[in-house]
Amino acid sequence: MNILTTEDARFIDREVPKQLGISLEILMENAGRGIVDALWGEYDLFSLNNGRSINSFVLFICGTGNNGADGLVAARHLMEQGVPAQIVLVGDINKCSDLFAVQIERCKAMGCSIDMYDEFNDWSNVAIAVEGIMGTGFTGRLREVTIDILNDIDTMRSQYNFDLWAIDVPAGLDATTGHVTEGTLTYDYTVTFGAIKQGLLLYPGKAIGGTAVVAPLGAPWQQVLGERVRTITIDSDLAEKIINYRTPMAHKGVNGNTLIIGGSNDMIGAPILAAEAAVHSGAGKVTLAVPQIIKQIVQSRVIPEVMVTSTETNKELFDCRQVVAMGPGLGRTREICNLVEHILDAYEGALVLDADALYALGHVGCVNKDALRDGDIEFAYTVEKELPYCVMTPHLGEFSRLIDLPIKWIERHYIMLAREFAKAHQVTLVLKGIPSIVALPDGTVYVNTIGNAGMGTGGMGDVLTGVIAGFISQGYSLQDSAVLGVYVHSRSADILNETKSWGYTPSDVSTSLGFVVSELLGDYE
Repeated sequence: MNILTTEDARFIDREVPKQLGISLEILMENAGRGIVDALWGEYDLFSLNNGRSINSFVLFICGTGNNGADGLVAARHLMEQGVPAQIVLVGDINKCSDLFAVQIERCKAMGCSIDMYDEFNDWSNVAIAVEGIMGTGFTGRLREVTIDILNDIDTMRSQYNFDLWAIDVPAGLDATTGHVTEGTLTYDYTVTFGAIKQGLLLYPGKAIGGTAVVAPLGAPWQQVLGERVRTITIDSDLAEKIINYRTPMAHKGVNGNTLIIGGSNDMIGAPILAAEAAVHSGAGKVTLAVPQIIKQIVQSRVIPEVMVTSTETNKELFDCRQVVAMGPGLGRTREICNLVEHILDAYEGALVLDADALYALGHVGCVNKDALRDGDIEFAYTVEKELPYCVMTPHLGEFSRLIDLPIKWIERHYIMLAREFAKAHQVTLVLKGIPSIVALPDGTVYVNTIGNAGMGTGGMGDVLTGVIAGFISQGYSLQDSAVLGVYVHSRSADILNETKSWGYTPSDVSTSLGFVVSELLGDYE
């Protein structure tokens, strides 16, 4: 499913009328009906008085821009259907948008109940409140008067226990970055138009937007986006398109030969987790290369399906490997840095770089903070070191070191930085965070929509590395392997989460991978 930024939404509003001949007024009419359909999808609106006053109604809190006008359309349609609705206005109606002016006149002509916000006091009869004050164009900070209104709404909700909905995005939420400003409320639902807004998938926006309901715009808006860079959700529909059945004649040679390089005296478990995950993801043969000093103990702990060799003595280490994954538990000594450099020079096939292999790279680029702050993307990122054909799987701390930028800056420009990094270095970047994202060399970014808090434990990243490597060995592209790996890894954790919300282990996730693949292939319900 596509994801839209603020700029995408503006582009659609501008280009749909030009290219498709569908006016903004028609789009607004469709959006208003979408709000109504979303409400009907969650409630029996003819039973608003259930447990409440017989005078209960749906309250629309509308600003004087197009976001508020969407609410006016919805109120009008509800009243036409016989559902009680009340409109309260926020702001100066003498400074309203043109479309708002059209819609408010229509509401008046229909006899809709309309008050200014500071004149409204019938909170005890509110069954559902729908907020449409700001919309996707919001950036910066809320005005004090708006903060006061939102605080008032929150107080009334606490007292009268009604559900709170947002139109497109909550007031105070940046639709692109997911950042929220002072005064922003937490919502039960957000009905958003055309496609989900990026800010509703990124924290803290995801935490305050509630359940996102996508309402259609009634126009093929995808056509007008053309070659604009895309942001897409990672979900079951996408994973099902990528996953392939194996041929009946498949054997271990066909399903690929994976090499995992990692391990040190203090970190034996990490490379074992990665290697076993490669096996469980379907790799034909998996070899784990570790320092000679820990080879024996690793052999005694790893599953028998994994072959174990030494990083020091095997001169044919890279022969016939479809993929080499390097980094889990490798260590951070000078010798390790030299080893990583040697492997990058010696091996010309597909690579997955994780953990300590990323550390060994050091800084590979730098960010111009002023350009980033101003949104001048062309000059925001500069390459300092060329990278090989690879998938990179850093968490935020590791990414911070790679681009020499504090984590707080990365969090504020999360998707933008991942996209520019992948484009500049022509790598596939799996940036592990909340949510994890996959950025491709062509600028496409995939945002993971599944997973759970139980995944926040040591070793989960090692499993993901093995999963991605396992898919590459089976013939999937680096890009598809990264996207499919992120989905299968998270879905496996979600299956475990159904029986226990935490306490399951990375090993549990690894052994459950096959169930997810079977699910995607439709082998069982």
